[in-house]
Amino acid sequence: MEVRQAQQFLAVVEHGGIARAAPALHLAQPSLSQAIRTLEHEMGAPLFHRVGRGLVLTTAGEALINPARQLLRDVATARASVAEVAGVLSGSLDISLMGGPLEHLIPTVAAFRRRHPEVLVRLDVPNLERTLLKHVRQGRSELGFTPLTPDTEDGTTALPGLNVLPLGSDELMLALPPGTDPALPDPLPVDRLPAIPTIAVPRDADTRKAVEQTFRAVGMRTKLALVTAYRSTQIPLVLRGAGMAFVIGNQAEWARTQGAVVRHLSPATSIAYGAVTRPGYLSPGANAFLNLAISRLSASTATTPCSHSHRTSSSALR
Repeated sequence: MEVRQAQQFLAVVEHGGIARAAPALHLAQPSLSQAIRTLEHEMGAPLFHRVGRGLVLTTAGEALINPARQLLRDVATARASVAEVAGVLSGSLDISLMGGPLEHLIPTVAAFRRRHPEVLVRLDVPNLERTLLKHVRQGRSELGFTPLTPDTEDGTTALPGLNVLPLGSDELMLALPPGTDPALPDPLPVDRLPAIPTIAVPRDADTRKAVEQTFRAVGMRTKLALVTAYRSTQIPLVLRGAGMAFVIGNQAEWARTQGAVVRHLSPATSIAYGAVTRPGYLSPGANAFLNLAISRLSASTATTPCSHSHRTSSSALR
């Protein structure tokens, strides 16, 4: 499969058919249709079912998506590497951010753009950790920054098929609706939480796991008010009295400025976060962004993570 064919195939997938993909590729519809038929002949299998005027991916087409994306990313990396030798960092960089890393790394994104104006940065902000990990595994994002759940005996995180670099942690705090008893102690023992239902994120989200683990340690369970995959809605709902929410420190402090009652928790609970990548070579842009993120996070926290180069699937990312 050639680069041009990968671009055409993915355009048809992403635009939902020939009719919308052709203008995006600056091709006539008959030309794109013929190109897809040629690719199917070379692959030895139909990639799309023709359903009326539309196209639906076959099993073979589904299997081709990730290799096609990786081919385009490899070509882009090669071009960027050549440009780097010439002293110009260019191309594009796809990054997924969520949770605490989103709060911490937006300034880094801005700083990176000022340093490297020739690099187009595309940000993806998934709602759930599993979605972010899927995007990195599929090659839709070259770098992912996400909360991490320790799942090994030594307290580290193992994610099959991905390299992991821990970067820091955020304290988990409690945001309560305005008007909540201001005499509540700070820190607030978990077994003395007020009888206010919780505005929670989905069960498989790392923040929810950390909260429930803390509750189980004292023989308690959360009473839910509602569940939202959109973390950005938690504080607005708290401010309107819909319930209380467990959020990271930055969000809690903002909630305090808006009138929420905020308390630290006892025992203290924290959410680790880090970078994830696919094994293999990082593009010059990804390498530059990752090292900039590490240096800025190191400067702003007491814990200094490893900051050596990550050019060739860095040994720290594993």
